[in-house]
Amino acid sequence: MKILPLQMFNPYNQNSQQQNAYIQKSCVKKSAPPPLMYNTMVLRDTGYNSLLLNKNNPVFRGALEKSALSLAKQIPLDDRLADAFSFMKHGDLIITGKNIKDSQKAMMESLGKLKNVIKRAFFIEDDNFNGTLGFTKNALNETEVINANPGRLFLTTDGKEYYLDAHDSYYVINGDSLKYNGSILNIKQEPKTNLSMHRHIYAKAFDFQKEADEMIEKQNKKSLMQIFQEKKPAHKVMFSDVAGQDEIVNELKESILYPLRMPRAYENMDLTHGFILTGPPGTGKTYIANALRNEAGMKGRYLNGLELESKWVGESEKGWRDLFDEAVSNQPYLIFIDEFDAVARARGGSDQFGDKVVNQILTLMTDIDDNKHDVFVLAATNHFDALDPAIIRSGRFGKHLHFKLPDLDATRKIFDIHSRNKPLSEDLSKDAITQKMFDLKASGADIKRLISDAYMKGYRRAGILEKLDKNALSDADLDNFRILDEDFDSAIQAFAEGRTKRKPIGFNQK
Repeated sequence: MKILPLQMFNPYNQNSQQQNAYIQKSCVKKSAPPPLMYNTMVLRDTGYNSLLLNKNNPVFRGALEKSALSLAKQIPLDDRLADAFSFMKHGDLIITGKNIKDSQKAMMESLGKLKNVIKRAFFIEDDNFNGTLGFTKNALNETEVINANPGRLFLTTDGKEYYLDAHDSYYVINGDSLKYNGSILNIKQEPKTNLSMHRHIYAKAFDFQKEADEMIEKQNKKSLMQIFQEKKPAHKVMFSDVAGQDEIVNELKESILYPLRMPRAYENMDLTHGFILTGPPGTGKTYIANALRNEAGMKGRYLNGLELESKWVGESEKGWRDLFDEAVSNQPYLIFIDEFDAVARARGGSDQFGDKVVNQILTLMTDIDDNKHDVFVLAATNHFDALDPAIIRSGRFGKHLHFKLPDLDATRKIFDIHSRNKPLSEDLSKDAITQKMFDLKASGADIKRLISDAYMKGYRRAGILEKLDKNALSDADLDNFRILDEDFDSAIQAFAEGRTKRKPIGFNQK
């Protein structure tokens, strides 16, 4: 690699006329250059072309020599930006600030104003401007400024002054001026002197063209696929989809849903904010919480006690505080905690960590109750007796809702809900099938599973799976397919056999 000294000069130096004269003459004929006004002596790699961003706009990437950067800062920021505007195009982002780290952080706060993918970014460092600004080209080829600062940016145009709030944006034109925190920046159409040969000094460049193009192509492909793909809207679970738990639905309506819909009717009433849901697995505790959230239009979080116990080890109290702070900030809010006994066990043993968790939950629930926040907690457990007595008293989790296995009528309703839009045979023996499910004491979750199992067994019987394996399945095969009695009989038999094979875990196994 051949290394040569790079002669650099400042076009804004008062003694630069002789230098400029040499540049002009060199365009006509070769002549010996006059002595140059050296600001520095750096090394140049004659193979620098591999570092060029493109042929028209030679802006070097990578770290800049401090001496070269010092030279660049002698050029007014107005002129450096004017030169950058001359090669800026749609998809480019020009940032100016005191240092790249703080400027990057400031721009991250203004991401919402970037309406297109960043393909190229240029950072212009300036010690004298007390803030961070971003510049882009919009779809109309207008230059827009982004106020990436926490305070107002003042814009003067045609003698009138306007302001841009923090992280706001607006287009600028030649002759406008921007003022922030005592610094003034003038928008110019072109610099005082041609700076095209100095771009590699005054700007750091970052090229994301390849990554951006790949991302755009991927997104466009996804969008086109969705245009021609008929997509059914996702069904939101509502109270009308809940069967067999009418008393619990009414309790949740009266205690949570109605107070949210008409607060005035409940303003003098002390509401319960914590509910314990008990009962066998699969009876709809999570399902009904989802329905309540959709009916009330609440935000919410679904958590598992066992997962929280391991996830928040060492910082459990902080984790619970953060959770409730989030809930209070986003009222109305529903927190659903499954396997609550994992984090709310009775205190007094050797588990000091668990005792702290219970104390924290008690404190947080008391705060919610005292401040009458629209935050509600549904906590599900299959081990009610293991909960701490203070947890289940009034003012914390004062209402206890017990979920039962569905009776015969509820079994039929649950079957109808989960078989909705399924290709059932027109002469399917629904009464006989649901009677068998009821006799097996099937829960709501069991009924849903049995319908899915019958669906799959019907596929196997009708040869659908075999045709799929051979890539020979047609639309007519699917249109003609129906789930028959024998498919449900087969699914129910397998379910019953699976139950008889289950053995208790522990020393009583035989």
